[in-house]
Amino acid sequence: MVFGFVILALALPGSLYIGSILVGICYGIRIAISVPTASELFGIIYYGLIYNILILNDLPLGSFLFSRLLAGILYDMEATPTAGGGNTCVGAHCYRKTFVVMAVACIIGFGLDILLSIRTKAVYTKIYVSKKSKKSWAPSNGRRQILN
Repeated sequence: MVFGFVILALALPGSLYIGSILVGICYGIRIAISVPTASELFGIIYYGLIYNILILNDLPLGSFLFSRLLAGILYDMEATPTAGGGNTCVGAHCYRKTFVVMAVACIIGFGLDILLSIRTKAVYTKIYVSKKSKKSWAPSNGRRQILN
């Protein structure tokens, strides 16, 4: 997502399409990954509650904070007042700061993801070792065979 937001902030010809595609793909992948990650990290006992909290953070809360507040405030800072009483802004500079702030937020999120993966590495190692000790696979004449 960082690359998508940087491409959008550069405002080169055609960068709106490329940046939007990158951000959209990454956002879709992130939402798809968050569901199984929540069930793996927190279990399925309170899965409904955890899933709804994740969706609340993703869709309405994040959209309000970044799209409505952040983009609106930074747009108004860049816009010039018009005679009719509103603000207007034309050009690439209107949302450049917004895209930079969102890229920084994505970098912070990436750092937190790395921290989470480091902290949960021991858990996944234990799960892998316990599954491997229950079933051992060895090739035999081109077929897999369960060894006990």
